Amino acid sequence: MTTEADLAERPPGTVPAPEVPDSRAARPCFELAFRRDGSGRSFVGAQYVRYPVHVGRGLHTDGAAPDMCVVYLQSVSGGLFEHDQVDGRIEVAAGAAAHVATPASTVVHAMSGGSAGQTAALIAAPGALLEYMPAPVILFPGSHLRSRTTVSLAPDALVLVAETFLAHDHAGGGDGFARFESAVDVSDEAGTLLARERMRIDGDAWRAATVAVAAGMRVHGSLWVLRRGAGDVLHAALLDAAAAAEADGAYAGASRLPGDAGVVFRVLGPDAVSVERAQHRAWSAVRTVHAGRAPALRRR
Repeated sequence: MTTEADLAERPPGTVPAPEVPDSRAARPCFELAFRRDGSGRSFVGAQYVRYPVHVGRGLHTDGAAPDMCVVYLQSVSGGLFEHDQVDGRIEVAAGAAAHVATPASTVVHAMSGGSAGQTAALIAAPGALLEYMPAPVILFPGSHLRSRTTVSLAPDALVLVAETFLAHDHAGGGDGFARFESAVDVSDEAGTLLARERMRIDGDAWRAATVAVAAGMRVHGSLWVLRRGAGDVLHAALLDAAAAAEADGAYAGASRLPGDAGVVFRVLGPDAVSVERAQHRAWSAVRTVHAGRAPALRRR
């Protein structure tokens, strides 16, 4: 910043040009705002996107919820690399419904001591439905990912947030990722914190987890079901989904969140297929409670 004192000491003709903030760097990589038209159908009302994200067109492909707008986010860079920072913001207006996902898993590539970051700011107005359900994150050897999701939850809004990760050594050497960090913050529309979670897992500890229910479980999944004042009904539905997950060899559970913010569903599985099935059961259970019908979206 240039002060008045600095300008007074400069000879004539040497005053620097005014500083212009880099608005491109200040904005997230993608911003989506969903609205509802007069017929009740949801649509993308506003959109901003830049590298490395591509936003697909709004679709209406859920036969069980034909008014819901479905959008897929795609990486055009081939995954997350060292020092990448991918930020996003999704807003759903009152009464609108949106499903935002990715068409494929996100690969977090090997790193040499640095890290990559991704954030998602989710804002749901009264009566809105937002399902933010990206495909799993695949952590390559040496990778370090910092992930953060913030949710602003208005009354009668329902927000689902899926997070799944697994480790993979494409070279077959058995090397693990460096670290995975996850943060979730849920607040009401006034900004009052309702629930918060912080998780940090080092790759060596993840590879060495050979005791109790963690033995042989290489994929971790979470489904945050955020709806104020509906915890008992959602909790019961998700406990049923957790019990059904055992048939696929997974281990799952559901816990009420503080602040009456909803329920979080957790699943550990030996592979991505078993975890995906468990999360799909949980998702279907929530939709059935909320709208009376399970989702009818095609697989990715």
